[in-house]
Amino acid sequence: MTVIEAEVPSQPTAPPRTGPAEQWGGSSLFTQTLALTGRSVRPYLQAGVLVVTFIEPLVMLLMFGGVLRVLGDTGLPGGTDMSYIANLVPAIMIITSVAAGAQAGNGLINDLRNDVITRFHTMPISRFSVLLARSLADGARSFYQLIAVAVLAALIFGFDPPGGILGVVGSILLSLFVGWSMSWIFIALAAVLRNGDVLRMITTLCTFPLLFASNAFVAPESMPVWLRVVAEANPISYANDAMRGMVAGQATFAELIATLGVSCLLVAVCAPIAHRSFRVL
Repeated sequence: MTVIEAEVPSQPTAPPRTGPAEQWGGSSLFTQTLALTGRSVRPYLQAGVLVVTFIEPLVMLLMFGGVLRVLGDTGLPGGTDMSYIANLVPAIMIITSVAAGAQAGNGLINDLRNDVITRFHTMPISRFSVLLARSLADGARSFYQLIAVAVLAALIFGFDPPGGILGVVGSILLSLFVGWSMSWIFIALAAVLRNGDVLRMITTLCTFPLLFASNAFVAPESMPVWLRVVAEANPISYANDAMRGMVAGQATFAELIATLGVSCLLVAVCAPIAHRSFRVL
């Protein structure tokens, strides 16, 4: 008896690899930063958070604009050619931006506490994109706060600066950049300390004298000698001078360069420290 065996068609074989296996290197730094920034901004878009976000500048305007208005046109930090509200609005803007920048460190601490950073470390993403997104998210929050400051000042106090809309826009952009550069100080502190309680104490200790030992609300000439020296050396005073110059339509190149230079120096020093400390978390 003859057995006939059916031929089984052979399966095609893949050609042998001649080079190293291709690996996915992840998305670009820009894409990663954009996605992570959106994640960090999303909680700020909740209704309750938005209400509080807009109330903060309103309270500051009413408090400082009402209480300090008794100074009249004497002792104004930007000179008597501008009304007090025109002198005050840039100061409120810089306070808003620096306060938002200070929150960047707390945001990073919260992500550490919730093990979000641990999950990020298992993903093929740049460590720096996490830090950059954190700084940009709080800058985005301060952006619509600054818009609210300008609009509320115009509606309540009749804010109508000589520099016009261009001066106001320039002040907002410069304030955003200063606040963003300041955020790297607190991001670096958060990455080094990794302790929310200690960070909050240091944040208060740093921001309070930085904002109020400046020319934000009164002219340095009216201060005691030692405080005047501190105010004139304070980088926030440089920012206030540049922003008031924009609002008055009299901004000088030297004021802008001084403000941008100090801000860039802060980023150049603090960003590498934050990145190095963050890599070992």
